[in-house]
Amino acid sequence: MALLGALALVAAPARAPAFVPEGTVMLFAPGSAEISQAARDALLAFLRPPRPAPFRGHCIVAHADRGPDAAALSRARAEAVAAMMGRQGVSRADIAIEVRGDASPARLAAPGATEPMNDRVELAPCPGPRLAGVAEATAIALDAAVVPPYVAALTPMIARAVGCAAPDLPRGALAPPSLACPTEVPPAAVPVVTVLRMDGSRRVAVTLEWPDGIGAAPDRARAAAGAVLDLFGFVPAPVLAVLGTDAGAARRTDFTAPGFRAEVEAGPGALRRLRIVPTRGDGP
Repeated sequence: MALLGALALVAAPARAPAFVPEGTVMLFAPGSAEISQAARDALLAFLRPPRPAPFRGHCIVAHADRGPDAAALSRARAEAVAAMMGRQGVSRADIAIEVRGDASPARLAAPGATEPMNDRVELAPCPGPRLAGVAEATAIALDAAVVPPYVAALTPMIARAVGCAAPDLPRGALAPPSLACPTEVPPAAVPVVTVLRMDGSRRVAVTLEWPDGIGAAPDRARAAAGAVLDLFGFVPAPVLAVLGTDAGAARRTDFTAPGFRAEVEAGPGALRRLRIVPTRGDGP
């Protein structure tokens, strides 16, 4: 089953993030930092919808078409937008500004011509308050958008595979919780699960780790690994064979499936680790 379809089937809609950040664009006249009526309307419409507290911040990314003063013009536009936000009751501590000048044109224009889309300010909801900057805020927003569906899909699947009760997950959970397992399930059989978004993308890597090895309950550990491998389209048998090798020196074996790579680490000692990494596209 394809990953996207599997996530759609396994992850309940109620567990999807309750808020999806949506931005807008304010256009400026060439060479001007004055906010037009159309840009003002766009800003007010951006501020109007209610947001959950974790996303009360605002990211401002300012641009200018071209020229030696593009950076200064971008800065003036960003400050004008921030000032208007302040008049609408937004705390400056909840505003993050990035000035790009003419480094990121929306469209390329012919020499001597102007391109209206390049004279713009982009607005996006960001986690707040007290933003550290656009890059960090954007990363937090991406984590909130792409990680929870994986957590919601994988957690009950792994719990059932090792013989534990599927836990209740809070909406938007970014990490799997501890599992409540009966006494017959050795703690060492339950993998430590990590779900992380890869830097600079919407792609997600999933790691299952058994620090003390799988010897205490190999069938349960293999069941957990097999369920995850099935989800991502791998043939489980060769991967599980590497996980089941005897303790020894550290070694890594890679396996491929369409769009993914499984990195299997055996050792040092009893340590076993399975990491699923996307290899193409930008994730579902």
